[in-house]
Amino acid sequence: MFELRVFENIFFWAIINFLILYLIYKKFFFQRVTQFMEKRSQMIQDQLDFAAKSKEEAIKLKEEYENILAQAHAKANEIVESATLEAQKQAAEIIENAKLEANRIIEDALRQFEIEKKKQINELKNQFVSIALLAASKVIEKNLNTEENKKMVENIFDEAGVA
Repeated sequence: MFELRVFENIFFWAIINFLILYLIYKKFFFQRVTQFMEKRSQMIQDQLDFAAKSKEEAIKLKEEYENILAQAHAKANEIVESATLEAQKQAAEIIENAKLEANRIIEDALRQFEIEKKKQINELKNQFVSIALLAASKVIEKNLNTEENKKMVENIFDEAGVA
């Protein structure tokens, strides 16, 4: 049935086949595969080195940008503070100018009031003089007694609207 000798021959030929294939592969493929694998390994290592270098550069750039950003914020704060101070200074000047203008307007109004007041007083004086002259002329014309003169003057003042 089963002969051990046949099995030994098959085993022998299998080893021979394996050795022949090994030598053929070694002659034609192993060196190329090894070179391919070394190139691939080198390429992967180069990419890893490049990635590490890029990461370092990115970290440096990030630090530079953060410094620049911090400087920009500081400069912006400085500009805002300066603008605020300038605005406060201008507001104070505007308020001071407004106060000066208000005082000037009040002084002009008071001056105008005094002029109008003097005009009114002069007009009243003129009216009193006219009324007094009218009353005197009527007294002289009628030549009445003092009691009648006084009553007549009061009537004249009443007619003139002076109480």
